[in-house]
Amino acid sequence: MSGDLARGGMRVTHASRRFKVVHEKGTTLKELLIRRKRTSYTELWALDDVSFEIRPGEAVGIVGRNGSGKSTLLKLLAGIIPPHGGTVEAGGSVASMLELGAGFHPDFTGRENVFMNGAIHGLSDRDVAERLDEIVDFAGLAEFIDMPVRTYSSGMQMRLAFAVASHVEPDIMLLDEVLAVGDEAFQRKCMGRIYEFRRRGGTLVFVSHDPNAVEHVCSRAILLDGGKILMDGEPHEVMERYHRLLAADTAAPAVTVEAPAADDGLALPIDGAPRGWGTGDAVVEDVQVLSSGKPTTSLMSGDPAEIAILIRAPQPVATPSVGISITLGDGTLVFGTNTRLSEFPLDTIHGRARIRFSIPSLALHEGTFDVTVAVHSQDESTVYHWLDRAASFAVYARDPGVGPAAISGHWVLDADHVPAATG
Repeated sequence: MSGDLARGGMRVTHASRRFKVVHEKGTTLKELLIRRKRTSYTELWALDDVSFEIRPGEAVGIVGRNGSGKSTLLKLLAGIIPPHGGTVEAGGSVASMLELGAGFHPDFTGRENVFMNGAIHGLSDRDVAERLDEIVDFAGLAEFIDMPVRTYSSGMQMRLAFAVASHVEPDIMLLDEVLAVGDEAFQRKCMGRIYEFRRRGGTLVFVSHDPNAVEHVCSRAILLDGGKILMDGEPHEVMERYHRLLAADTAAPAVTVEAPAADDGLALPIDGAPRGWGTGDAVVEDVQVLSSGKPTTSLMSGDPAEIAILIRAPQPVATPSVGISITLGDGTLVFGTNTRLSEFPLDTIHGRARIRFSIPSLALHEGTFDVTVAVHSQDESTVYHWLDRAASFAVYARDPGVGPAAISGHWVLDADHVPAATG
């Protein structure tokens, strides 16, 4: 902890952490004692000179490939392990859920583990008792709370761990892949709890491989690679860089987007920072939003519209799938589909092909929206080209109301339920 940090703030200054990677282990204790055989190992720097600061109330997503140092960084922030160099400071109380079931004693009951974890977070038995019913209800474990935790499934352990961490009312919450386990209903409860924590002004550090979760929850994202910070900025920009980094893991080079020829009828160039990644077997050359067959950047709610996609395949690509997603500026998903889900099979593409997604009536109310396009194999195992925010358009309201969704309705007054006037 640090006295000069505002409550809820965190500061990491030139932090480094190394681990020993053992190459050869002695097979027996006798061999180690008699032959005095030395164990061969090398040092791996999981974090190397990392510095950043988190302001109180900020929600920061930590992303990166496996082995990039994400979990090590969270353990440093939680105080579970110390840095071998630099400093890590936190202002206020910290609650963490870094590993499934971490901090639980398998032979203790769920109830006993709740009290034990509460004590770890600085709560008295009375404080935990006041929160116990709410914790158990949130986890949905009323029938199992007096059973040993070793009898719990992994999902049950995760639910109890998150329930405890989110109910101790910390200043800072650290979460590592909290939505990786659990059914959809519990994931929604988790997200609701996270949003409530943020509304109260809590500071959140969140590790996830899910781009939608990072963009929805976080106001900032940090990309780690090889133990170093590769990028620190807006979540959608960091996730685009992360996608390109993932593409580099494949044998093929990342896609380079080129402007289409003018006579293709889709001449809007895709400029700015590169947003595309994939194997390059098929390339999205251009994306346009159309109204009455003409390119547009603005539409009225309820109008017909089309999203036109120009694809180029240098070599024949059999039965590809083309998908789109429409998001708000903060990355919130509004709608998504692809040709496979729509049962619209595509034949082999070779050369240029144009495909359009037709919308008879745009069910958006008001706002600015982004279109992301992807071309991948039919089974979606291989991404040929993913192009983040390939096009944008604005929608203007036709009817009263607020928000991005166009919902038609009318008001009705039931006279029989109106209280009579009193004189």
